[in-house]
Amino acid sequence: MKTGIVISILPYLLALMLFYSLAIHMHQSLGGWPERIGTDGFPQALLIHDKIQGFYISYLLLFTIFVVPAIILVCLLVSRWRHLVVYFVLHLVSLPVCYVLMQLAPEGYLYWWWD
Repeated sequence: MKTGIVISILPYLLALMLFYSLAIHMHQSLGGWPERIGTDGFPQALLIHDKIQGFYISYLLLFTIFVVPAIILVCLLVSRWRHLVVYFVLHLVSLPVCYVLMQLAPEGYLYWWWD
């Protein structure tokens, strides 16, 4: 049971780690938050970090919105898999929780990240 819970929330824990590690990396590399939108003047390592984080969060969001509900439906239809529904629902609930936790980041970083 505990392993299933950890596996369910692990993707969003990793997303939060990537999100906040990018914030730390950015602040240390640039000496503060970017003054304008975009990645002009970013060091190569920061650009790579940004791409990894962006791809990961984008694909995780798509997976959670489109694939997980289908998996839940299949699990509900197959009686032997019904016990797995709770884990996929937990994964779905992790999305808004992650979003709320991301809003705790510094305003300068959030302004850059959302644009």
